[in-house]
Amino acid sequence: MTARMLITPEQATSCYFRTSVDHPYRKALIQIEEKCNETCKHCFVSATKRGDTMPLDLVRGRLIPQLAEARVNRVTLTGGEPFMHPDVIEVAAAFRDAGMGVGVCTNATLVTDEQITALAELGAHMNCSLDGFSADSHGVFRGRPEGFEETVETVKRFARAGILQGLLCTPNNLAEDREYAELCAFAKEQGAKYVLMNPLGEMGRGAAKGAQKLRRPDDHMRHIAELTMPFADEDLELVHIRFPNDGKPLAGCEAGTIIYVFTKGEVTVCPYLVFAARTRVSQHPDTDFIVGNVWEHDDIAARLDAYRFHERWTVGDNPTCGSCALNEGCGKGCPAAVVASGQRIGAVDSELCPVVPRQTRMLPVVGVS
Repeated sequence: MTARMLITPEQATSCYFRTSVDHPYRKALIQIEEKCNETCKHCFVSATKRGDTMPLDLVRGRLIPQLAEARVNRVTLTGGEPFMHPDVIEVAAAFRDAGMGVGVCTNATLVTDEQITALAELGAHMNCSLDGFSADSHGVFRGRPEGFEETVETVKRFARAGILQGLLCTPNNLAEDREYAELCAFAKEQGAKYVLMNPLGEMGRGAAKGAQKLRRPDDHMRHIAELTMPFADEDLELVHIRFPNDGKPLAGCEAGTIIYVFTKGEVTVCPYLVFAARTRVSQHPDTDFIVGNVWEHDDIAARLDAYRFHERWTVGDNPTCGSCALNEGCGKGCPAAVVASGQRIGAVDSELCPVVPRQTRMLPVVGVS
């Protein structure tokens, strides 16, 4: 169940994920719960207090057997807010019983001590959202000023239990630049393994004009990177996802290796491709990237194997990439970013490409492990 790192010093971090797994295995993000107790201004699923919940009996009886057949060996439970699921511990235990590594992405505001103890006994690891280091930034950004102290205290509880893995951060204009250094210092104090930062996206509530005013411009993102990188060492990894790229070739695409299962059962070869396809400017329908529904189909593993994303679509199939001096060492970036920019797969990932005029249409982080 060892993770494969996607971040390298030779390439710009164009994929939204930090880790993957080695062939022939897969990693799956599972949206076990649509509901959320917060109303984050950047939420790509526009989660509210209403929504569906994955039934525990279907997770055990249908989802896990099909994912096991599809060679999934690592899962991340996400939402909505997964701790709004009434059986979140039982869901995590079911995946562990199937031999899969389990992570949870959470806003860390609803977790009980009993749940923390159970997760530690299961050997699960926790990834927590922290989008600033004050109630006026993180709390307001997420619609609950009191949520900042709740999250900080829960991160400390995760750390004491030995299950804290990472902090996930979306820089925004509500926070002072110094807060990101404070956040990284806090991560080191608590023994987090990484801090992952990703700019504000244009998905769900993040697409609203008001939300986009909260987005940090490129010069601020560069400054945040400068402030936070000094905290990186052998104990803490600093991951700057899709920050401004001034000259590196791009990383490649993990579609088909990192999959996503929606609460309603749709299985996709990459969550970001579906989220991008659901933007107003997309030239792709979301069905281009959905292989089936785990509640309705019994052959999800076969459907995933037959999909073969990189045979179906050619990333970087354009004259600019074909003639570029960086071509040989370039993975051509993220096809979801291309789709979100209103282009067909094959066009330049112009958001990060260092040789074309920059265009910006960023997507949010949904969950990592």
